[in-house]
Amino acid sequence: MKTYFNNLRIAFLALAVIGALASCKKNDEVKPTDDAPAFVDKRWKLTSFELTPPIDLDGDGDVDSDLMPYLDECAKDDVVIFKRDGKMAGDQGSLHCDDDTSDDVPGTWTYDKNTKILRISGNESTNDLDELEIIEASSNTLKAKVESTEEGVTITAVMTWKAS
Repeated sequence: MKTYFNNLRIAFLALAVIGALASCKKNDEVKPTDDAPAFVDKRWKLTSFELTPPIDLDGDGDVDSDLMPYLDECAKDDVVIFKRDGKMAGDQGSLHCDDDTSDDVPGTWTYDKNTKILRISGNESTNDLDELEIIEASSNTLKAKVESTEEGVTITAVMTWKAS
């Protein structure tokens, strides 16, 4: 049972990255780099969310590597945009996860082209900051990874967005 809850915690950490992209707060101190990366000013929709090594997320005895089935349907059509001015925008698509019908994504981002780290600033009151390593950025694909170590096991989440 302890392993099941640890697996859920790891999965929720990975899912928190999605939450950061969809609901972060504004932080004016974060500014984009001068050279805009390929993912700027495009509409990105999450198409893949994979865990390595796979873990048993739902406690059914089978390991799961694909997190997409665990996302709410209303989150699967969300779009995020990394604007050239370092701010974020987006829309919730046709399905809304809650009563909030706002498409605002008032977060900010920076990208370090040398380290390939995308930093997304979150809530000012908690100083949330998510860091994703960009492993592919082209005009139609954005792929990033996040690693988390729990009880000596490193879990890697790889997320892929397609331009829509």
